[in-house]
Order: sequence, then C-alpha cells, then structure tokens
Amino acid sequence: MTEEEMRAHLARRPSGLAAAREFLQTYVFDADRGQLERIVRHMAGVNPYTVDTGIEGIAAILTEALPPGTLADLVARDANRSLDDPSDDGARQWLERLLADVRTWRGA
Repeated sequence: MTEEEMRAHLARRPSGLAAAREFLQTYVFDADRGQLERIVRHMAGVNPYTVDTGIEGIAAILTEALPPGTLADLVARDANRSLDDPSDDGARQWLERLLADVRTWRGA
C-alpha cells in the first residue's frame, strides 16, 4: 500500500455508531475487564488507530440523540453484556465507564 493509499484509507475512518459497534464487537465482546485492558494497552502500542476510533465512536454516541433502545441494543448485542439495568440509561452508564477505562488504558 502506498502512502497515498494509506492516507485515503485512514480518511475513511468509521465514525459514531459504526465505530462504536466495530470496537465493541472486536475488542469488548466476550472479554472481561482484565482482558480488555491488556488488549487496549497492547493495541495502543501496536495500532492506536483502532483504539482511537473506538474512543471517538463511543464518545460520539454518548452525545448524539439516538432512537430509543439503541444504546441498550448496542451493549446487549455488540458488547455481549447483560446489565442489571438493561435500559438505555443503564447502557449509557456502562458505556461511560467503559469509555473512561479505555481512555485511561490508552493514555488519552
């Protein structure tokens, strides 16, 4: 891949819901907090692009007006998490904690 092709590829970075969904499916699904921390710290050193895209995506969806049930579905399906409070409010709180942890582990 040439430098120009790489720049074009990076410019197509997924955003918002797509980025959050990709991050959750790739790194969070079936990982416990310890595993996730190791993965994020490793990826931050090897390929921070994927972690940064996930951080940006999760941060974006927490500020966007999304249809009811979107956050709850995202956490239940894409992160494979069963929460005590499975509502959008419970999912929002879970995603906020996840985002804070990932930022800490990333060093951002």
